[in-house]
Amino acid sequence: MFNSARAIVFGVALFGAVASAQGVDPRLAKLDARTRTSVAAIIDSARAAGLPTSPLIDKALEGAAKKAAGQQIISAVRGFAVHLGEARHALGAKSSEGELIGGAQAIRAGIPVQELERLRKVRPGVQIAAALTVVSDLVAREVPIDTAVAVVSALVQVAATDEQLLGVRADIETDILGGRPPAVAATTRGQALEQTLASVPPNGATTPGTLPSPSGTSRGVDASGGLKPPASAVGRVSDAPKPPTPQRKRTP
Repeated sequence: MFNSARAIVFGVALFGAVASAQGVDPRLAKLDARTRTSVAAIIDSARAAGLPTSPLIDKALEGAAKKAAGQQIISAVRGFAVHLGEARHALGAKSSEGELIGGAQAIRAGIPVQELERLRKVRPGVQIAAALTVVSDLVAREVPIDTAVAVVSALVQVAATDEQLLGVRADIETDILGGRPPAVAATTRGQALEQTLASVPPNGATTPGTLPSPSGTSRGVDASGGLKPPASAVGRVSDAPKPPTPQRKRTP
């Protein structure tokens, strides 16, 4: 499919019976000898290809914790290595480990690599690990792939933070559990947050409790709800005539 992905597939498909000279990671001691040797060979191939290896070790240990069969663990680690290679091709060689893991999870969830490329191009250079995770989680909640990618891409475009992305994911999941169709829940919540972020005024805008003045500046609101006088009027002598000073009567 892709040259880099093919290299990973080729490397993990030809794992041998003996690990490389670098030795087997001690964390893999929980695996039986055959599984450990095979997993170590896959990890060595991924390392040679410049892919992160810690996620592969974690995947193997996860299988061991679940008491999965050795062949299941090997298959899971091998598949994860392939997905990491595909994710790097789609997201770029400079992608962080978190982005590659998120991309691999997205591919495993059935999201085409072309959609990952689309998401990456929305704001090049910005970390999108959380965005990738949210897309995968939405698809797992039966949100259509194109809808999930469109919603998250729009939020990335308006500079939603990781916390905001995770928050809208939680809201969407709540709506789905409440009976709302997944596509409707994702679109509605996504558009609401997008509009909120898009309406945030730029730096130098009015502060809370102020109203725009006709000249475009900001004027505070007094206790009665009316506008405070502009700062330029403070301390200025009024042009209105002063009332005459009453004369005191002289005593005879």
